[in-house]
This record gives sequence, C-alpha cells and structure tokens, in this order.
Amino acid sequence: MTSNQKATAPAEITGAAMASFVNCPDERLRELMQSLVRHLHAFAIETRLSEDEWRAMIRTLTDTGEITDERRQEFILWSDTLGLSMLVDALAHELPAGATESTVVGPFYVPGSPLREYGESMAEEGSAGIPAWVHGRVLDIDGNSIRGAELDVWQNGDDRLYAVQRPEAPESHLRGRYATRDDGTYALLAVRPVPYPIPDDGPVGKMLAATGRHPWRPAHIHMIVRAPGYKTVTTHIFDAESEYLDSDTVFAVKPSLLRRFTTHAADDPDPPPGVVGEWVSLENDIVLAPDR
Repeated sequence: MTSNQKATAPAEITGAAMASFVNCPDERLRELMQSLVRHLHAFAIETRLSEDEWRAMIRTLTDTGEITDERRQEFILWSDTLGLSMLVDALAHELPAGATESTVVGPFYVPGSPLREYGESMAEEGSAGIPAWVHGRVLDIDGNSIRGAELDVWQNGDDRLYAVQRPEAPESHLRGRYATRDDGTYALLAVRPVPYPIPDDGPVGKMLAATGRHPWRPAHIHMIVRAPGYKTVTTHIFDAESEYLDSDTVFAVKPSLLRRFTTHAADDPDPPPGVVGEWVSLENDIVLAPDR
C-alpha cells in the first residue's frame, strides 16, 4: 500500500452508499433505500459477515428466484417464516376493539375465485375431507348487519395441499367467493382443514432444517372479507383443536381467531345439502371496521 492509499473504513462505505440516494426524487423511496443500506451494513458489521457467508446468501437468493413461479412464491415464504409478514400486517392494521383481526395472506392465494351461491360447496373433486358447514354474519363494529359483503375463501384439503399445488386439480377447487344476504348472513360448504407443512423442498425449507425449526402450520381456512365503506380484512379461521397452534411456522395464530368445530353424526336429521355421512359445523361472525 503506497503512502497516498489508505484502507476504507466500514463507516465510510456505509456513508457513501447512503449518500448515493440523496438525489432520489421520491422522498419515501429515498428513506426506504437509505434505511435498508444502514441496517444491512449494520447486520454485516455486527455479525462480521464472511465472504463465504455472503456468497451463500447470494446463492440462496438466486435459488429463491429460480424456484418461484406463478404457483409458488418462495419470497413470501421467506417473509412469512422470518416473521416479517406478520410484522408488516401488525403495522398496517390498527383496528378498533371488536373488529376481526387480520393475519397473513400466505403464498397460495389466487384472485378471481368463482362466485358461489349461499351454502354452495367449494369442493370440485370427490372427497376432499370431512364436510364443514361454515356460517355466520358479517357485521360492523356496532353490531349492524352488512349486506353484500364479499367473502373470498380458500383452503387445503385432507391431502394437506391447496389446489394451486396440484397441477391436475381443478383451478377453483376449494376456493370460492360468497356474498352476504340482506341480513348479513353467509354460509358455505368447506371441508375441515388439516395441518400442513409449507413447501420445504427449497431454500426456505433448507433454512428451517438447518436451524432446527419445523415447517408446519395449524389447520385453518383463509378469508378475505370486503365491503364498500369498510376496511378489507385478510384473516383465518383456526381450528382450536389443531396441532401447531403454539408453533405456527409463520407466527400467524391469534387467540381471537380460534374456533371450535361441532361434530355431527351421519344420522343427523339436518345435514347440509348434498352431505352424506359425518360432517362438522362452525359459526363464525366477521366484524369489519369502517374505512376512514
């Protein structure tokens, strides 16, 4: 090293990288990029990140991009399993007391589910699980019924898979959109959900295995509920009897979203339309906050 050369200090590198965004015309983008640089550099300094570890991180990001497609979103799995999805959700949804709590959308949501009639089944294959009659009301925080609210619902079957994970499955299997009636009531025929592992054959799965974590989620049904004049809520119905409620790999369980299914024998005198054999039922009200 010559006399007019000197080593660049870490703080100088960080400062230069942050300064490179000073002329960004978008104030919010400038804030995000400078904060990203500051925290990313602080992580490297705190952990004394090695070159081999840096290369491994780059390979992992490359593998994540390569495995992601229209049916699989590995980047969302990273966000979910690191708790970032639930953190962003908590920051974005400050709701009044009594409103239904939100949770993650997950990697298997597909927009444009078919519109279905009151009480219609979402199952478009033979036996997808124990039939589950799910019903309730959509209300405002004062207890008034909301007419014409839309419930966008999707779930897995007893094979632990969502339809988007199975190329041979009908695209709308175990998916549907339902509208509330004049009195705010809705009903749909689902199946009792079962616990399932998130896809763990990719980079996220390798991280979970290497760190001693499991890939399992407790049994749940997804819902996005929308109505004009109200905040849209993305939420779950969790089976209160499920495994993994205390160790959901995406940290999405909230006590207010736990529900208990009621079991009905095959000779129950009032089964849902088309149901033969054992079935379960669940009453679940949704309370929407005003969109102010």
